Amino acid sequence: MARESVFFMNLRAESGCSLEEKFRRLLRKSGIAEIVGPGELVAVKVHAGERGNLAYINHNYARLAASEVAKASGKPFLTDSNTLYGGGRHNAVDHHASAVMHGYFEGTTGAPFIAADGLRGLDFEELPVKGRHITAARLASAIVQADKIVMLSHFKGHCEMGFGGTIKNFGMGCAAVPGKLELHSGTKPVQSHDKCVGCGQCVSNCPEHAIAMKAKKAIIDYSLCIGCGQCVAACNYGAMQVEWAEHGERLIEKVVEYAAALHGKFCGKALYVNFAMAISPDCDCWDYNDAPIVQDIGILASRSPAALDRATLDLVRKAPRLSGGAASGKPGENPFDALRPGLKTEYLFEYCRAMGMDDEYELVEVG
Repeated sequence: MARESVFFMNLRAESGCSLEEKFRRLLRKSGIAEIVGPGELVAVKVHAGERGNLAYINHNYARLAASEVAKASGKPFLTDSNTLYGGGRHNAVDHHASAVMHGYFEGTTGAPFIAADGLRGLDFEELPVKGRHITAARLASAIVQADKIVMLSHFKGHCEMGFGGTIKNFGMGCAAVPGKLELHSGTKPVQSHDKCVGCGQCVSNCPEHAIAMKAKKAIIDYSLCIGCGQCVAACNYGAMQVEWAEHGERLIEKVVEYAAALHGKFCGKALYVNFAMAISPDCDCWDYNDAPIVQDIGILASRSPAALDRATLDLVRKAPRLSGGAASGKPGENPFDALRPGLKTEYLFEYCRAMGMDDEYELVEVG
């Protein structure tokens, strides 16, 4: 099988060759103009970062990506799906406010920010996939309906998968809230009656009529509940909660299957970009970020999501550890394995290959 090209720019800069200019070259070299057609709606998938976290990608890179899409006569929009957990991105209103707080809005980037799965995370479409666990991935509507996609992913650690890059952003980050429930939990929602305010949103959004109001509290009839996650998305008060049951290999398999579903739709219609900068031990979904574990490396881009993650991880392995960081070990070892012993980060690539996403690559440097 032919190796996929992965384009790489380091972070050295000088007068006349700024990081902005180098990033534009990276996007052009990796073929952004080739995937965008006139008038096409192009999703620029970002992660705006949870409030309190400062490790997320600088919004100026989204501005540059949107600008290159516009130069190719496409119509870019910034997007991300709402979160399964409560916080600053659980619904479209809070999500937009967090995006504005972190610079992801039209005034700074030239492209509007749109919550991909709607007001409450309930807007999704199903894409078929032949996996061990998933037969139809519940993916955010605005992403599925886009003509093309440019994915900007921050490469960092992840508490349940070992590390998060393009595959994690593609699979988990593009899932609607009910899809995220399917990824993270093998069980049905758990009720917190103390938090229930009796608003009735869960009742009106349950497709199986499995929820009823009793004494001004929502009660789930588990004999009818199908675990679809609609109530979790609809609740603004945390009364419908997730049992975070999935981790390790099973979660990796589910996320890869979701990514494979989207890859089937966007194969030849997508550009993926990994930012190996401020490589923190944990996801940008946390409300804080710990010190980076290795020195900043650079930015990589490819048409292949698995090859891009493989190339990025290989560079992270070679990078010197930063003193005072959470990861032990020395260059050549996988720092994410050191962070979370027992998690097999290599398994992601094994399962990507099983799902038809190859990780063989050729690294091409862009000056």
